Amino acid sequence: MKIEMKKFGRILTSRTEGKEAVAVILSYMAEKNEVLELDFEGVVSVGPSWLDEVITVLYERLGRDKVMVNSNNPSVIESMKIILGDEV
Repeated sequence: MKIEMKKFGRILTSRTEGKEAVAVILSYMAEKNEVLELDFEGVVSVGPSWLDEVITVLYERLGRDKVMVNSNNPSVIESMKIILGDEV
């Protein structure tokens, strides 16, 4: 399942908004065994707080192998590095 992250906004920064986004994403997941692709095309900036709320919950609920982050946006990449360190 592909989720266009721009539907949550072009600038994604706050923890509160991240919690709301992950709740919406999980409500659309029909099956926990399907791969989830987070597509950040069209998103200008992502803060580590927002991304932490989304990625951490999705990894815990679905597993790392079921969550794909699709982005060459420097903001997303750097935020992922902050959250996951060397595991990116």
